[in-house]
Amino acid sequence: MRRLVLAIVIAFAAVPASAEPPHHGQHEIIYTRPSGFWTSNRPAPEGQEYKWRLMQIGVAVGLLTGLLLVRAIKRANAERDKRNKRDDDHDDDNG
Repeated sequence: MRRLVLAIVIAFAAVPASAEPPHHGQHEIIYTRPSGFWTSNRPAPEGQEYKWRLMQIGVAVGLLTGLLLVRAIKRANAERDKRNKRDDDHDDDNG
């Protein structure tokens, strides 16, 4: 299975990219789309700046995910330590 995945990855990596080369020295200016954090390099109209709210939501989700991950790791370590201590106590009784 690993060899198949490796062969597929190598086959796709060998295919040249079909994208257009970048225009050196020119920035793409998008006039037809509204401004946003990732969508345009034009300033947003007054009162329509949503990029910071989106970034705050993303940071909050990232922090919440990190907090839950840390709690899960601590809980797993505590359970492992408790199980190992119980096994050690059981081995001492038999030894």
